[in-house]
Amino acid sequence: MDPVVLDRAIEERAREVNCALASVRMEGLEPSAEAKAIFQRYVEGEVTSEELDRLFDNYLDRAYGPVRLSRDKRP
Repeated sequence: MDPVVLDRAIEERAREVNCALASVRMEGLEPSAEAKAIFQRYVEGEVTSEELDRLFDNYLDRAYGPVRLSRDKRP
């Protein structure tokens, strides 16, 4: 892949993560080190956005216990 395209993709993912972190911080919360590490894997392109969702589902289940809603399609 073209290094310029790769740099742009990383920059875009970093922007997305920074917006998400800013939103969380506006609520008065600070993401854990594990959450930040998951986000960093996404920024670096190690995981896709779909994989990011699954990683956070698993992380939140471990951290806070599973929460199931009627519209929740997870097992």
